Amino acid sequence: MLVDTGSASTVLSVDWGMRAGIVPEPGDPILSIRGVGGSEAVFSRHVDLLKVDKTEVKDFEVEFGGMDYGFQINGILGMDFLIQAKAIIDLDKLTLGFS
Repeated sequence: MLVDTGSASTVLSVDWGMRAGIVPEPGDPILSIRGVGGSEAVFSRHVDLLKVDKTEVKDFEVEFGGMDYGFQINGILGMDFLIQAKAIIDLDKLTLGFS
């Protein structure tokens, strides 16, 4: 999982979504997201819960995509999750915590 303060949204791999029973449905919004790695088509879905360690964010919108960036990655935690989860990033200790 990549923590990305430059990403407005949280993106998870379609593979992770499928393991949780989340597959694209006809009513899902299809979006094009752009980042340093280029553009990617994703579908958006509200999930009941997104949990990182012991921190939970309920009724959260997640984007699901192929995440084919040339290296193995399962997701990007964007600012939307980090803000709602009240993340604390300590750059001196290189740690991520939650209040």
